[in-house]
Amino acid sequence: MDISPRYTDKDWRALDLTANNEHDWQKGIDIFVDRIQGRFLNIIEAIEQSGDTRVRLFSGFAIMGLDCLLIETLEQFRQGVEKTPKGKGGDHFEKFLTHYFHPDFDTARVKKFYKTIRCGILHQAEILEDSRIRIDYPQIVADSPTKKGLFINRKLFHRKLLEVFEGYVHELREGKNLTLRENFKTKMNYICR
Repeated sequence: MDISPRYTDKDWRALDLTANNEHDWQKGIDIFVDRIQGRFLNIIEAIEQSGDTRVRLFSGFAIMGLDCLLIETLEQFRQGVEKTPKGKGGDHFEKFLTHYFHPDFDTARVKKFYKTIRCGILHQAEILEDSRIRIDYPQIVADSPTKKGLFINRKLFHRKLLEVFEGYVHELREGKNLTLRENFKTKMNYICR
């Protein structure tokens, strides 16, 4: 089974991820990076680099949908869970966004984001309330004038998410946080079962 553009589940299962086998740990992290780049980041970059202005200007919906999927994926890896527990998606987003996007996201903003943007896109194929995805807003997030929704600058949001991903990969490569590595291994083992 292909788990990324360059790797299969057999590549992952062939690794010896004991504490003293740093070479295989780095290879495992390479597999993960290839997976995330191939499924999310390269796709977003291709959209943003499109020669068609209409694609670039009207791609916020698609990019934010991919970013929401990436947030959920990264939080599963971070927590070491096979999948987001039923009814706990909002909790995963709250943990992720209040930790990595602080101070831009507090609990109230995460709840609005989850309901009006994440669930709106992934369940109703629309942004709900008066939330908006923009490319010209001067900050990552702001409350809408009615306070029922949010204005998100998708470029700034994605750039911050990319920094979070790179930081996570850096922490995995360093290997100082053993829990982080074990959680990562748990999720990859589930994917490659």
